[in-house]
Amino acid sequence: MSFEAEVIPMFIGGCIAVLALEFAWGWFILRDAKSARRSFLAHVLSMALGLFFLVKCIFGNRLGLIGGIASIDHSVSIGLFGVLWFISVLCLLSALSKSRSR
Repeated sequence: MSFEAEVIPMFIGGCIAVLALEFAWGWFILRDAKSARRSFLAHVLSMALGLFFLVKCIFGNRLGLIGGIASIDHSVSIGLFGVLWFISVLCLLSALSKSRSR
């Protein structure tokens, strides 16, 4: 896929900014729910790792992150992104549940 040169750092920077703001705001909101904070932190970390695999799939060729056979590498990256996204959602739902039961 072709992209302008500015797209890669903007996408990665945007992902980092959103994750940082999400973490800061969520940590503030959950200041009284310590058990929910652990689940929320797991959500942010799994989403960050999932976004790494998404970036690797989309921009891996231009960033030199693709090994061996590109189609296999992309398939694995998309699969890992999906699994980590699912885990992230489960952690977020767990944090919400724990914050309501305090």
